Amino acid sequence: MIELRNIHKTYQKRSKSIQALKGIDLKVEQGDIFGVIGYSGAGKSTLVRLVNYLEQPTEGKIIVDGRSLTEQSSKALREIKKDIGMIFQHFNLLESKTIYQNVAMPLIISKVPKQDIKRRVTELLEFVGLSDKVMSYPNELSGGQKQRVGIARALALNPKILLCDEATSALDPQTTQSILNLLKRINREYGITILLITHEMSVIQSICNRVAVMENGKIIEEGTVLDVFGDPKHPTTQDFVQTVVRTDIPRNIKANLDKSGITTLTKLEMVGDHATQPLLALLIQKFNLTVSTVFTNMTEIQETTLAIWYVDIQGEAKDKAAALDFLDSQGVRYQEVSV
Repeated sequence: MIELRNIHKTYQKRSKSIQALKGIDLKVEQGDIFGVIGYSGAGKSTLVRLVNYLEQPTEGKIIVDGRSLTEQSSKALREIKKDIGMIFQHFNLLESKTIYQNVAMPLIISKVPKQDIKRRVTELLEFVGLSDKVMSYPNELSGGQKQRVGIARALALNPKILLCDEATSALDPQTTQSILNLLKRINREYGITILLITHEMSVIQSICNRVAVMENGKIIEEGTVLDVFGDPKHPTTQDFVQTVVRTDIPRNIKANLDKSGITTLTKLEMVGDHATQPLLALLIQKFNLTVSTVFTNMTEIQETTLAIWYVDIQGEAKDKAAALDFLDSQGVRYQEVSV
């Protein structure tokens, strides 16, 4: 649905060149809710503006729904852009226009008949829960309501793709969750592919199925949300993941391990049904081992449970090897870690 191939973006400021993107390769499949996360200045907002051609790449190809944007005429690009809706961080509503007029604007620009505009706007305002705000103005709405208007406007032309640039960062946590639930509903009921830019890992955790982590204009890690949360590789990814789920051992527990002389633990990652099964009890029973839990944490990602366990396994080497083979056969990922 969306593919970026070797994308570079360089800005010229006076005599200085600034590389915002450095060789980005990214693929978003149809129906994905794909999150791109990074700290300020990572290049993520530049990336999303390239997808709807608000910015043009210095080098590389952008392919949307099988069509290379870099090879299209201005007229063809205008048609392609109708399939791409965008939601902004600060709503970008016209303060002098009513809510009805704001949502209707893309339809008016596309010269849709008035009766069709009325029907579509009415349908969309009902969908986002603002049927009673038709004749209100933006300054009469809360931040969450303004974003719902922005979402309705982005959906006006029945897009195939929805781009969200920090769409919840100006909202409080409760309102953020209601907007994320609305985005999930849009993806589920309309089948719209969503590319979401954020600096909040809790947003990724809540609705995305895949994630890419950006730093200094590059993608440093990418994968399913469960994989990235369960086993983050890059230090920056680890920092983001730690904001919503603890995957490392707390400092005070490490201090106690130092005193006890334990230097190596086994880290287990269990997903879904495995997370609630008595696998550790089975290890003790089946393999004549002593298994002590040092630290564990469980969280829910996309309605799937992810459990991280750090355990101390004591026993014969052959029994421990057999136990780890058993865990592997059960779909449990494991690794030996130094403490």
